[in-house]
Amino acid sequence: MSEDVPVKGLRRVELRSNDPAGSAEYYRRLFGWIVMPADDGTLRCWVGDRLAALIRRPADWETPGWHLVLGGRPTALLADPAGVTVTLDPGRVRHGPWAPPPRHGEPCWIELMTADTTDDYWAQHLGWTPRAPGEGTDIKPLALFDAPDEQPGSARRIAGRLLVDEATAADVGASWMCYLAATDIKLVTDTAVEGGGTVLIEPREVPTGVIAAVADPFGAVCTLLEDPVGWGGAWAAV
Repeated sequence: MSEDVPVKGLRRVELRSNDPAGSAEYYRRLFGWIVMPADDGTLRCWVGDRLAALIRRPADWETPGWHLVLGGRPTALLADPAGVTVTLDPGRVRHGPWAPPPRHGEPCWIELMTADTTDDYWAQHLGWTPRAPGEGTDIKPLALFDAPDEQPGSARRIAGRLLVDEATAADVGASWMCYLAATDIKLVTDTAVEGGGTVLIEPREVPTGVIAAVADPFGAVCTLLEDPVGWGGAWAAV
């Protein structure tokens, strides 16, 4: 278990790309990211004064795509029984329910997509409590993870979990899905296609808000959430 549970948000998201420069340019067009090369060879993508994403080449043992780095210690790579991973890294949490509301192009929600229920693993290691929305802790296709607030007995929604069938998990891959805020979701999906990406889910209304899913030209998949009022969109007020 992390020494500093509960984990209260994202340090950053990483995009592991075999073409970091191409990926950075693609997302710069979508979100207006300010892209700054770092001394370690990574590309750091900013929205104002907050780091939205870090883009780098994957190590030999890493899978290309989006990867979450949560604020917690000690530094560790966590892998649940289904093989879904996140990294814990000490330091400032920039995104989450205790951070300022997400702006266009910033991470705004995270959701575990898996065919296997591994809620207990994440609860143990991150200090979160899983529950079905409004129905206690019964296992449902959609669940929320709560992180305890400073006030005793209160909590804030920090992540979601969606059970998918095994065929979908095999096709898309079980993972922690990163959501990025989009002021105008139709404009962003149109720009994504113009840049060589693919819209996997057209804009539609779900309990979180209006979402769409896009794959970039290199195969990395993220979800867009239109104009969220806070972390998790509609879940921010639940």
